Amino acid sequence: MSRGPREVLHLQSRAYPLHHRSPATAMELVAVPGHGELQPVVGGLKSLAYNPDSTIELDLTAVVIGSVSLPGTEILACHARILTAGTVLVIYALRHEQDLRELALPDLDALDSEVNRTLREADAAILAAVLSASVTSGLVQGIALRPDLALNGSQSPIDRQSARYNCHFVTEDPPWESDARVPALISGPDCRILLPYTYAWDCDPATPLMELLTMTEPTDIAVAQQSLLVGALIAGRWVLGDLAHGHPESTDVHAFRRFLDGLWADFHHLDGYRIESTQAHRASYLSARQVIGLDDTQERADKLLSYVSNSLLAASSQRSEALDTRLNRVAAALAVVSAASFGLDIAVFVLPQVSLAAKLGVVVGLIGMAVSCLMAVIVPRVKRPSDAVPRRRTWSARL
Repeated sequence: MSRGPREVLHLQSRAYPLHHRSPATAMELVAVPGHGELQPVVGGLKSLAYNPDSTIELDLTAVVIGSVSLPGTEILACHARILTAGTVLVIYALRHEQDLRELALPDLDALDSEVNRTLREADAAILAAVLSASVTSGLVQGIALRPDLALNGSQSPIDRQSARYNCHFVTEDPPWESDARVPALISGPDCRILLPYTYAWDCDPATPLMELLTMTEPTDIAVAQQSLLVGALIAGRWVLGDLAHGHPESTDVHAFRRFLDGLWADFHHLDGYRIESTQAHRASYLSARQVIGLDDTQERADKLLSYVSNSLLAASSQRSEALDTRLNRVAAALAVVSAASFGLDIAVFVLPQVSLAAKLGVVVGLIGMAVSCLMAVIVPRVKRPSDAVPRRRTWSARL
């Protein structure tokens, strides 16, 4: 495709929350079965002014181009950025045959949504293979997934439900105006917020990709935080649904705790961006998080997870109570057996001269008494129909 003087570069940045750890050592080749080898490179968030934060950069262009095709669209690059804060950004650089500058904002948004849907369906297996190879090679370690993914090994570790993405249109003098529903915010230089998760950047689209990724870092950090919180909301709903249907034993409390620890550690790591970034990038970050409602999502996640924690504590208390009851029954049963054994010893000692039939009668009687006591202690009491009648009447009276 030939470049025109008013070209538009279409960038899509997807954030996947994985809550991982990555080594800071020398990077070795990552062999992806069926897709060749990838060379990880140590990078960093260039928009930070104070404490540097490293990244691991992977060029997935050759892998993706060989497997994904979009009619009327050229995939210029596909880049993965593994952040220290347990999140992976997958960025596509696209060029379209049609002139995007002539599209109205709703049509532009519809085009972007369709492209994203197509790409997510087409690259799901590729990203899963790359992640699996990264874990096998030790490039990504200690992944803490959502509980429903962690407990079901047949599902892909790529958390597509939690993934969120930003859309960037890079062109000189962008012609689109912000949607009327977008609040008037002071964003960073050359950044215009068209819609939540949709931005126009006044920049030469021929700028090297890594410089463009630094330019869009503030908004991508905000969407990475949003993906973390969405994963928390999904996990909380999953646990509550399991508890509501009476299956608390299938909820791995320790896995959920590890997931939450990773979630809040990663979220607050990224939240430090608001005080660590440069002034220009900070303005874009604060505007982006306000438009996408990040603070509201954090409040909702905090409330839901607090409710889930209380429900898990109640379920744990109920299980402990049931266990105590069973242990008490077992202890009582052991006491009955010990008493029967002691009674049998006494009978044999007191009645040494009686006939065999009398001894057998005593033994059978003692064993029968012990079994009866054991059944009475161990078997739970079943409510009789007469016990339930007054309760039904009470409920009917209340209604």
